[in-house]
Amino acid sequence: MGILLVLIHLVVCFILISVILLQGGRGQGLSGSGFGGGGVQTLFGTRAADFLTKATTVAAILFLFTCIGLDIIEARKSRSLFEGKQAAVPVDIQQIQKAIEKIKAEEKAKEAAQGDTAKTAQSAETPKPEEKES
Repeated sequence: MGILLVLIHLVVCFILISVILLQGGRGQGLSGSGFGGGGVQTLFGTRAADFLTKATTVAAILFLFTCIGLDIIEARKSRSLFEGKQAAVPVDIQQIQKAIEKIKAEEKAKEAAQGDTAKTAQSAETPKPEEKES
């Protein structure tokens, strides 16, 4: 259904482009003197302007409906732009707990190492009671 609608949409697009270019507007379009001069009148007869106006209207309406149809088909394919196409991966809670425990153990080890260096720094700064001068 979608492919058929896309093909119809493409055909309508090309028809709409062609009909618009053949119309003789202010610049005479492709029906002006630069492209054969009056070729549209010989192709469609003397009522070319009426035919081209009606053809443009019909092609524009068909273009509108095919655009709406393609939008509806595309909207039915996916309901949300934020929704992922892949299924959610199950979470392993035990693995997460192990990782948290490992991080906590590393933090405690860092704190203990910092505490040891602070104690050694303090003991180096304070003089021993035997070294006092009298």
